[in-house]
Amino acid sequence: MSNSGRLPLTALRVFEAAARHESFLQAADELAITPGAVSRQIKALEADLAVRLFERFNRAVRLTETGKRLAVGVRQGLSLMEEAVAEVRSERPGVLAVTAMHSFAARWLVPRLHLFNERHPDIQVLVAASDAAVDLVRERYDVAIRFGKGPYPGFHARKLVSLFMFPVCSPRLLEQTRLTTPHDLARVHVLADVYLAQGEPHWGDWLELAGAPEIDWRGGQQFSNVYLAIEAAIAGRGVALGERALVLDELATGRLVKPFDVELRSPFSQWILALPEKADRPDIRKFRNWLIAQADADGLQRFE
Repeated sequence: MSNSGRLPLTALRVFEAAARHESFLQAADELAITPGAVSRQIKALEADLAVRLFERFNRAVRLTETGKRLAVGVRQGLSLMEEAVAEVRSERPGVLAVTAMHSFAARWLVPRLHLFNERHPDIQVLVAASDAAVDLVRERYDVAIRFGKGPYPGFHARKLVSLFMFPVCSPRLLEQTRLTTPHDLARVHVLADVYLAQGEPHWGDWLELAGAPEIDWRGGQQFSNVYLAIEAAIAGRGVALGERALVLDELATGRLVKPFDVELRSPFSQWILALPEKADRPDIRKFRNWLIAQADADGLQRFE
């Protein structure tokens, strides 16, 4: 062992190959280095251990008794390391495991996922919907799409979209109630998502921005998430405070309409999270790049 206390792993790997072949030349061929490099590594190992590992002859080398004992131990050690690496690699799932919040998964990600599949048919994506905090180490997800303010220390984080909020309703409701100004919301049912993160904008913030703070938005139907409020709006039950990415398709098809132009920018965003050691894995990188490109194609703004 060297004075530093660290195993000379490179020299030991070279020694194992030379011992197995009992040839510096064949070890050099296997390791794709020169015979001179093999000789230097062996000499350095012998100096480090203060023992002779090979007897040298004109055209051959032969292990000493000490070299034979070391070769057995090194071979066993390298085998154990190879098995450990193979085990870790085998734990990698055969699919790209993605977790996203329920509303975002259902209303934006899943309807577009076929576009990623068409572009990358070799990558199978598993989407798990959850609004809970995620532990990317223990839960073995590869990518998490989460709603928050950032930053996310300890993660590789990219902002996917900035969030903009505005009222939406069915075309029939708009026609029946004639919502001309925000003050007219007093005549309809206001559909509210009430399980909000601390500091997350709500109906009161939009009404304040729109100049109609007198509207009693807390007296309407309440829901545990915005997905349900949007579904109720589609069914004509009232007006929901939608978020652009979550109502994009319904606005495009006419299932929902936007009665007012006022939009409230949220301090929260949707983020793409991965562990730093996984972030550059080809399938994760391709999926992250596709998410950002798709958001851009949908006209969803991303303010860094």
